Amino acid sequence: MKKLILVLALSTGLLTSCAGDPLRQANLGVRETYRSPAFTERYNGNALGLLTAAGGDGRQEYKNILGEFVEEALKKERPDLKIVPYWESLSSINSKGFTPDYAEMLRAYATTGILDRDSLKKLGIALDVRYFVQPRLINFQQRQSTRFSLLGLTLFKTHESEIKIYLEMWDAQTGNVVWIGVAETNMASEKFMARPIPFEEVARYAIENLIRKMP
Repeated sequence: MKKLILVLALSTGLLTSCAGDPLRQANLGVRETYRSPAFTERYNGNALGLLTAAGGDGRQEYKNILGEFVEEALKKERPDLKIVPYWESLSSINSKGFTPDYAEMLRAYATTGILDRDSLKKLGIALDVRYFVQPRLINFQQRQSTRFSLLGLTLFKTHESEIKIYLEMWDAQTGNVVWIGVAETNMASEKFMARPIPFEEVARYAIENLIRKMP
């Protein structure tokens, strides 16, 4: 009985002390891995289209979320660029009859890492864009560890979410990749009865910082 009272008393104190925002830590690594010497960093008013994200172990919801987050981040961080919205891009591709070409291009990309030049050119003309942005989810993991327990009752947990995202920019006219960047983020939350850090939170954080690296 005394042990139970002690546990309840400590739990109440911890709840009170941790009632605010959880302790969050984010470790971020962002780098440019490739830039074509021919890319002048001047878009000259040319628009960017957004392609469906690759990777993600086939989970379509992750791919759609990444497409939406890239669009949000581009509008926020690069208001100087003309962006064709993600869902508008997909709608135009479908309405103009290019869905088979689009699907085949993405299937080939999954095994070769190359976006077919002829398909890119067709899609670029259809959407009136010069460049396509291709996100790629390389890794997403969630982990949990116990930081403090008393009399068999777990009081503190640490939740970690880790993500790695590539972002590629392709020239629709030439079929060349002109820029590649990568972001790796580890986000941890520690508090009383902490909850897992969702994919959306860590993905948005990584993408926003990666977009800032774009030329």
